[in-house]
Amino acid sequence: MVMIVVTEPRPRVVLITLDRPARRNALDLAGFRALAAAWREAGEGDARAVVVTGGADFSSGADLATFSDDIAAAVRAEPAADVWADVHFALLRDVVLDVPVVAAVEGVCYGAGMELVGATDIRVAAESARFALPEVRHGFIASGGSVARLPGQIGHPAAMQIMLTGEPYDARRMREWGFVGEVVPDGTALDRALEIAELVAARPAAAVRALKRAVGEGSRGTLAEAFEIESRVARELTTPR
Repeated sequence: MVMIVVTEPRPRVVLITLDRPARRNALDLAGFRALAAAWREAGEGDARAVVVTGGADFSSGADLATFSDDIAAAVRAEPAADVWADVHFALLRDVVLDVPVVAAVEGVCYGAGMELVGATDIRVAAESARFALPEVRHGFIASGGSVARLPGQIGHPAAMQIMLTGEPYDARRMREWGFVGEVVPDGTALDRALEIAELVAARPAAAVRALKRAVGEGSRGTLAEAFEIESRVARELTTPR
């Protein structure tokens, strides 16, 4: 499984690290659930900023070798809604944390990895980072928030190009499209993300949390409706006829 490591490298800054380098941080169900638990802990604690990273690679997405079987086994033991709620929480799909989240992206950022980055507030990517939503290549669609969220973030044409081709795009192209805030030299994304998080953490906590909440609630209505549509279409696509 993916190890989710939670540390506090700087005062009031929590660092969540995906740690399964041999599989480029591919997330199995246990990894999703561990990540969801880390977000809950961060949201309930006294952190003023959170950084999420994956080391040399951010994440190659869900572990397709095991994920379907993991889900099938889990829903035999508990309600399917509870299982998917954990997966969606891990990707911050249906969640607006009061605490700001900064992504530090190196290497591969595919599938669920890119969907998670799309839920963060500030995004720093290394020059050689690559982003993709390859789900269409496998006969399904991204259902961790991107179908609902991405067109509003970077515009309809760019979002559809990413989702319909399934091809990877480099950090500079993603910066041009507005998905990434900063592009930095390889190996420095985490340092820069921690610098930004430290700046955020130094601001008055009440103002930061209020701002985050206001922005989230301001867009939540339409996103919630879009999430429902996204989930329905994804289910229809994978339900045997």
